[in-house]
Amino acid sequence: MKKFLFIIIAISLFASCEKELDIDLPQPDAKLVVEGWIENGEYPVVIVTRNSSYFAPIDTNFLMDSLFITDALVIVSDGFQSDTLQPFLDVAAYQNGAWPIFYYKGSKILGVENGNYSLYIEAEGEVITGEASIPSLVAFDTLWWEAEAGTGDSLGYIHAMVTDNGSEKNYYRIFSKRLGRDYNFVPVMESIYDDIYFNGLTFEYEIMRGELNYEDEEIFEDDEFGSYKSGDTVVVKLSSINKAHYDFWRTLEEDVMAGGNPFTNPVTIRHTVEGALGVFGGYGSVLDTVIIQ
Repeated sequence: MKKFLFIIIAISLFASCEKELDIDLPQPDAKLVVEGWIENGEYPVVIVTRNSSYFAPIDTNFLMDSLFITDALVIVSDGFQSDTLQPFLDVAAYQNGAWPIFYYKGSKILGVENGNYSLYIEAEGEVITGEASIPSLVAFDTLWWEAEAGTGDSLGYIHAMVTDNGSEKNYYRIFSKRLGRDYNFVPVMESIYDDIYFNGLTFEYEIMRGELNYEDEEIFEDDEFGSYKSGDTVVVKLSSINKAHYDFWRTLEEDVMAGGNPFTNPVTIRHTVEGALGVFGGYGSVLDTVIIQ
């Protein structure tokens, strides 16, 4: 009884000593952020934003007034002609909770296999440049879906067989899109890899469905998290990328997966543009479709 009374008194004293702390967190240094890409058969797309505080409110006014830069000069060249990209507000993407909702898109230069491209941006008094290339295409040998045990054959993962080109170093990024459910292609979990362990070999790869925002804790409570379900028609995209492009996404994914864990080694993200944070890269993409019965 005396021990119990001591605990109650200790808790009361501790509670009475509580003090509300008002911590003034420092604001990040103002920087521009670029995400740009060009894909075979597609026009270049470039997103130009400002960085923001982690605790900044996310609403329509913030996105259009504070995050996105809507008056930048964005030019992509293939060495023969230049394409001045035009701003585009994607209302359908916003309505579907997709990304991006505002970007610059070209209308003259289509990406081609083994093509090389340069990026030039003028925004808020800054000049940003970058280089990109589209590597040789690599296709899936075959795709199939396997049900996960304990799901009543309703949920599972997609499996792929790929034959790597042994005569060159290859880097890949994988995306998927569920027709009628996803507005855009979404990078799969662990979407980025190279051929260090299977150079020139045929290998099997298990594809787990990715999410746009892993900071939304509700996604982890979804029974379908990481899975594809019976009835889905899924388009899977295998994109070949160069090393600089690979290094950016590899280090960014490592940083996201670390999730601010203080016990992990800090990750230095390898940006590919000069004058800003971010990336400009090329994708050599091949699509294939899985119909899940």
